[in-house]
Amino acid sequence: MPLPSMQLLLRDSLLSKRFSQRSLLLANAAGVLPQLHELVRLERATPTGNARSEQYQAQQQRILTRLLLLSTTIASVAAELDCEGERADQVASYLTEHANRREQRLTVLSIAVGAVSGIATTVLEGRTAQYAFGIGGGLATAILGVLTLTSNPTVLFTHPRNLLADIWQEAPQSNAYPPAVWYVLTEPAFSNQGQSSLAHNARRRWQHYGQLERPDSRKGRAQLELLFGGGGHYDANALHLRADMLNELQASVRLINQDLRGLLQELTPPGQ
Repeated sequence: MPLPSMQLLLRDSLLSKRFSQRSLLLANAAGVLPQLHELVRLERATPTGNARSEQYQAQQQRILTRLLLLSTTIASVAAELDCEGERADQVASYLTEHANRREQRLTVLSIAVGAVSGIATTVLEGRTAQYAFGIGGGLATAILGVLTLTSNPTVLFTHPRNLLADIWQEAPQSNAYPPAVWYVLTEPAFSNQGQSSLAHNARRRWQHYGQLERPDSRKGRAQLELLFGGGGHYDANALHLRADMLNELQASVRLINQDLRGLLQELTPPGQ
């Protein structure tokens, strides 16, 4: 369980001289700071690389096991995000295909109605009948055209475990993400600028790059409830939007592996 120990990291010279700040933060996320402190103490007690004590090796193995667990956790969360994104994309593709088939049928029907009304106006005798078929055919063609333009099917798409909700709410704790991953996503030091967290940056991008409607509008409130609630009736565009947001989070989670790799490199001292 990560500790809110930024001040502790800064005060602990034994660790700060041996590891970078990012590595110590990730060690905090993995819950191995006490073990890491003990490892450095043992490392200084037996500085020769080929003569590490059994106690040192056992401590190192315990840390590596916890880091392996963190790596598995990262992979698990990334896989869930990927699965949810693929699920949304697949349903969106189904809706798009359904809408295309409906549009094709309406287009063919509109052409047929136009052709029949055109032929009827030339074949029938009497202006009244000709006018009736001409006007009726025109109206029918117009109605079919409007139906083609307004073809936007929806489907009930639920997500009781919503991986976007805690990101949007910037919750102090998360029920959807493991504590270690949530710590990385909400700790500002893990972002490039170090000013705001990865979760906050993701929310800001969703707001300012046209992905979400204005939250103070009726359409915006409905969209927020749909995306960050338990689900509802989605059209293809909303499903693609959800998939894009999940894929963006997946990339952020996978990037944790870079910090994990850096910690593993620093964990192995030269000569070992």
